[in-house]
Amino acid sequence: MVVCWLVGLVAWFVCNTAGAGVILRAAPAEQLSSFDGVVLWYGSSGFVCALVAAALAALVHRGPHRDRGVRDAAASLGAPVAALLVDSALVASRPSPDWDLFLAPASLSLAGAVAGWLLGRALRP
Repeated sequence: MVVCWLVGLVAWFVCNTAGAGVILRAAPAEQLSSFDGVVLWYGSSGFVCALVAAALAALVHRGPHRDRGVRDAAASLGAPVAALLVDSALVASRPSPDWDLFLAPASLSLAGAVAGWLLGRALRP
């Protein structure tokens, strides 16, 4: 299970780094100053990154434990959920956290993680 988490974390980190680069270069400043623009750019990036991380972790999960739903979910969803918890702690540590601006992309990230887990399960031999 630890290998799944490490694969998921590396995939999440690489994907988020690439996604941040795309957002910085491609997103117009006026879109990033609106709620809809933040959800569009950061939400779609979070969705894709969580999907990739969970799918790769699900594909790496081997052995007799992958047929157990709860254990497979923990192995596949561990990295995206841990990243979301760290992001939540960072937002909460701000003097005046903007939870509305955080929760919309975060919910898309969770949806991407679940979709990635299901995709990884579907792609298994």
